[in-house]
Amino acid sequence: MKRLDRYIFRTVATATLVALLALLLLEFFLTLLAELEDIGVGSYDLMAAFRYLLLIQPQRLYEMFPMALLVGSLLGMGTLASGSELIVMRASGLSLAQLTGSVLQTGMLLSLMVLILGEFVAPSLEQYAREQRATVRGENLEIRGGLGFWARDGDYFIHVRGVSPNVRLVDINVFKVNSEAQLEIATHADGARYRTGRWTLEGVNRSLLNGDSVLTERWSNMTVISAISPQILEVLTANPSQLSIRDLQVYVEYLEHNGLDAQPYRLALWRKLLAPLVYLAMLVIAMPFVFGPQRSVSVGQRLLVGLLLGLAFFLINYLLGNMVLLYGYPPLLGAALPSLLFLSIGFYALRRIR
Repeated sequence: MKRLDRYIFRTVATATLVALLALLLLEFFLTLLAELEDIGVGSYDLMAAFRYLLLIQPQRLYEMFPMALLVGSLLGMGTLASGSELIVMRASGLSLAQLTGSVLQTGMLLSLMVLILGEFVAPSLEQYAREQRATVRGENLEIRGGLGFWARDGDYFIHVRGVSPNVRLVDINVFKVNSEAQLEIATHADGARYRTGRWTLEGVNRSLLNGDSVLTERWSNMTVISAISPQILEVLTANPSQLSIRDLQVYVEYLEHNGLDAQPYRLALWRKLLAPLVYLAMLVIAMPFVFGPQRSVSVGQRLLVGLLLGLAFFLINYLLGNMVLLYGYPPLLGAALPSLLFLSIGFYALRRIR
């Protein structure tokens, strides 16, 4: 049995790696076409574009792995089915459950390596790549939406226009509101740098409002303590799906502590935590197409089936995620329901196979 497990592992793992390589090459080519439009901005040249693309590949690998696992299991096990090897295995006494278990074992071993990559390697490389690209292009790191971000720190409401690659805030407005929702202090700073747990504001103009009077003060530098840390800024300059579990937890705690909406980031956190369930669903939904009447179809047909199933999963995942955020349902529901749906369909189809 162990020898058969190793044989199935080699077959499925090889097909998955080939599918993953094909998806990465396609994504690399399409992203390169987009990056070529920015060649010449600042000192951003072709070598810088290639360096940026290489650095973000671990994150793209993590994102594309579910699709590659689905296609790889279809192609790998489909090859065994086309060569009648699965028939021989079943004739020798192996049950459908045992063969499916061998495939799931293969998928989980591959998934473990990808999860480690997605948690400890890919996010930091993605952040470094974006910082380096912004530096050579002479730009600030782009905040989602392109209009900066709002944050809350107790009674202070903060708007930051941009973040430079060396963790320097640009064009900052800070508003202090009292318990009666009245504006007390309005502060503008040209920039801010983080040093030893504190922010040093640069080029500060502060207006103190007291009834009908306004007192204006100017400071070259001002030191303040804030709950907004460089780690939180990294979250704001990245998509939630590209963050590690640790960063998502930090930002969710920050948002909830300040009474802000943390649901989108909690959804991203649950999706990260439930990633093994997604991988399991991809494997289970593929098995009926291998062991069922479709086992004699061509490689091209299996590839098409895998792509269609993968696209269907990601479409359902996207729609349910937006629905739970829109109607206020628990984010866990939006993260788990697509995988549970595919698992249910896959196991039901497997039970119908004789």
